[in-house]
Amino acid sequence: MVIREILVEQQSIAWLPWAVSYFFFIGLAFSAVFAGLWIRYNSKNNQHEFIAIMIALVCAIVAPVALMADLHQPSRIANFYLHPTPWSWMAWGAVFLPLFTVSVVGYFLSLLRQTIPVQHIAPWLKVLYWGDFNLARWTTVFRFLSFLFSVLILLYTAMEVFMVAARPLWHHYGLILLILCSALPTALLICQCAIQLVDRSFKLKSLTLIGLCNLFGFVATILWLYFSNDQAGAQLTQLWQLSILPKGLLGCWIALIVLFFLPNRFLINIVSVLVALVFTWLFRWILLIMVQGLPKYNALVHFHTLTWKLDEAIGMLSMFSLCVFIGILCWQFFGGRLGGYNE
Repeated sequence: MVIREILVEQQSIAWLPWAVSYFFFIGLAFSAVFAGLWIRYNSKNNQHEFIAIMIALVCAIVAPVALMADLHQPSRIANFYLHPTPWSWMAWGAVFLPLFTVSVVGYFLSLLRQTIPVQHIAPWLKVLYWGDFNLARWTTVFRFLSFLFSVLILLYTAMEVFMVAARPLWHHYGLILLILCSALPTALLICQCAIQLVDRSFKLKSLTLIGLCNLFGFVATILWLYFSNDQAGAQLTQLWQLSILPKGLLGCWIALIVLFFLPNRFLINIVSVLVALVFTWLFRWILLIMVQGLPKYNALVHFHTLTWKLDEAIGMLSMFSLCVFIGILCWQFFGGRLGGYNE
């Protein structure tokens, strides 16, 4: 009788929790741009569109900070420009991400001039109104650029994960849908809740329909992956059996479906936003962190344990705190000035 013993060593994860923060905020950023464009072409209201783009701006500022933290050395970003590697999706991301942020900033500033009169702005912010531009033309330009780079950022974000062929749960064509469908309903709910702070009567049925379609599309994509790929199906089963987080993700999904059908009440919308944020974050944690713990070249399952270190829980909390801080500043200086002067 021959006894064979397989020895495996627990490996450290390559993608740290910083990456979860980046995927979380960049998903909300491009989804808020999509929401703002949809609101614009359905309600024709500059205030509503402006609030959605303000949310996109806040997330577009925070996301690159988390990404640079994940690189450990922010100066490494210079290498993408000094030594171009067009075959690398990360190099393309170094191009797309700044252009996306700049386009959202331009979109925000062009709407600001049309939405809030200069006399209602703090004196030190009136510099944002300098110059005489064709606002309608520039707003159209920045709408197009924001949409274009939102699509490119979505593509880049998905491809960064997709390129790892050794991970069946990463290397599949439904990944881009999962990233989009797990973020867009959350962005829609945040935009709707923020707009109702200014206009309590705001309600677009099409936003509810889009949110529901994305939630059902999310589950449909996972079911397609489970039944079409044996390896991916086996790993999905492992995730379900060995961790409570996938069950929590399913619970959030069911809760969101129910909340979307409840009456349009502000308190209900607040609860919906909180559940949606947990849903979006849980999916990204499972996708980026837990999947790394599944067997790749060995037989050991070693899920990462979140610790209170600077590059883990404290880092993620700092990103959330930064987002809340920037959001409060933007609302204080701009959002709180809305009302009474529309379009």
